[in-house]
Amino acid sequence: MPLSLRYFIILIVLLSTTLAESEAQRRRKPRIWEGFSVSGRAGANYFYGDLVDDGRTHISLGFNADKEINTFLALRASIMTGKMSGKQLAGDKTDPDLIYAYFDNFYTEFNVGATFRPLNVLLGYFKQRSFNPYVIGQAGMVYYGASEYYGNENYQGIPDGTLWREKNGISPTIAGGLGLSYWINSQWSINIEGIGTLPFSDELDGHSEWFLPDGTAVQTDANDFYYTTTIGITFLIDDNRWKNEPKYNRKAYLKTRSQYRSSSKKNLKSISKKRRRR
Repeated sequence: MPLSLRYFIILIVLLSTTLAESEAQRRRKPRIWEGFSVSGRAGANYFYGDLVDDGRTHISLGFNADKEINTFLALRASIMTGKMSGKQLAGDKTDPDLIYAYFDNFYTEFNVGATFRPLNVLLGYFKQRSFNPYVIGQAGMVYYGASEYYGNENYQGIPDGTLWREKNGISPTIAGGLGLSYWINSQWSINIEGIGTLPFSDELDGHSEWFLPDGTAVQTDANDFYYTTTIGITFLIDDNRWKNEPKYNRKAYLKTRSQYRSSSKKNLKSISKKRRRR
């Protein structure tokens, strides 16, 4: 073979390899999406402010986005919204259901923080771990719009359900809690979280003071603390670059193989059904 032809063949091979690698790089997701996941959440909040003798539970909805920065720590941003409610009983021993005041509100909170997964530190990193607990720490702010109403025993003789006062505003918050995730496959997981939030405001229920029968105003305790428990469904946009500990290689292989087999069986059943219909 002539020397010039050899050089030409080598040049063609190198050029095709370079073009193929460039195409692969172009199609590859940007690195920012590695270890990036989004979750939709739904659950309940439990208000522990001033008007909390009864009816403290209401609904909350939201979502969060997490970005893994190493094998055990992820940054997080979250939005949660919903309603809060509560009733303050009058304390009448002859009729314990008499209500002094009650409230409802609409709130939206925005938080940034981090999650820490202790098992990834204690037992080693294993992304296919079925159950993985984690610790949540975050800070942010909450917007609230609250309305407070007189109850049927308010000492002032005001008709039940009369609007007492309205409050709205924005308050900084700090929050912390625990979560537990269940790994379904390489892209999907479900989780449950419980988070306690401390706002630096006493007006989420619109109630910052109350009055004795003689008209004396009494200031309430500061800060309207509340809990939120939610169930979430998480989708991993792109897998991270962290590798499992070598001791988990076989477990990861078996899990992946079982999923592949189950998905193959589903595909075969679907194909066979289509064929029978024909």
